[in-house]
Amino acid sequence: MTDEELLDQLRAAAAQADPVPDLVLRQARAALSTRELDAELAELAFDTDLAEAGAVRAAGDEVRLLSFESPRVSVELQVEYTDGRVVLRGLVTGATGDAVIEVSGEHHTRPIDDDGWFTATGLPRGATRVRLTTPDGTVVTTGWAGL
Repeated sequence: MTDEELLDQLRAAAAQADPVPDLVLRQARAALSTRELDAELAELAFDTDLAEAGAVRAAGDEVRLLSFESPRVSVELQVEYTDGRVVLRGLVTGATGDAVIEVSGEHHTRPIDDDGWFTATGLPRGATRVRLTTPDGTVVTTGWAGL
């Protein structure tokens, strides 16, 4: 038996006896997604959850607004919470193509229309960011936001 065959048998036994929890796998995938450290960061400029209570929205409102800005791109996000899931609508200036929404280790790709809008429905709640690409190929990523 070769070393590789022995390692394969040990991996199979470990996976059966003590499988890695799904949450740990999702978080590991999310951590690995930070490998794009050379992406330009669009920083949080406004969040209705951080604004004074009552100054921006009515009590019981289920809509949250966030704005992210970088030198090349701005992103306005409208977040709606329905039945424990998230509906995310975004308005982008300075980027084209697709918006890639990263949440809970998952990637959801949505096209940006000619007016700069994208929509993603049925997203899980959790730490979320949006990755965009400018016409010159620069990758811009929003900061993480807990949605």
